[in-house]
Amino acid sequence: MRRLYYSALVLTFIGVAACTGRSTVPEKRVSTVEPPPAEHAPFDVTALLGRNIDQVRRKLGSPREIATQDLGPEPTLAQKHTAASENWTNTFEKNGTTLIVNFSARTRKVHDIIVVGEDEEELMRRSKLTLTALNYIVLPVLNPQNTSRVLGLRVIPLH
Repeated sequence: MRRLYYSALVLTFIGVAACTGRSTVPEKRVSTVEPPPAEHAPFDVTALLGRNIDQVRRKLGSPREIATQDLGPEPTLAQKHTAASENWTNTFEKNGTTLIVNFSARTRKVHDIIVVGEDEEELMRRSKLTLTALNYIVLPVLNPQNTSRVLGLRVIPLH
């Protein structure tokens, strides 16, 4: 009888301990402390946010599209009157890093900036980006053939 009493008491304690919400399984904690950005990042993406495409070009130089004859850095007069001019792209390269800037050719407003590469941490460091910024968000650009691989980071300014 005593054994039954002690067994019930032990089970009660186990039940109470289980209901406290405490877990004995170790939790994975993510640090909110970001490493300091690189001193000489090829692209200070944060300095480009909120600027129009003309200001971005002054900072980064001529886009790569100037060298191609297929698509220029600006839509043609006929293209400007189509929906295609709302999402125009300029590509910049510096120190081995590629930056794709999407903008409206009509308003000149930059929609987003993509930093091309596979190593998210390295791209964050080289672009002077943090995940805790209040004026932009950073999203991975996934490879459509293999969604476990990253093709780059999309930086979207918040207005």
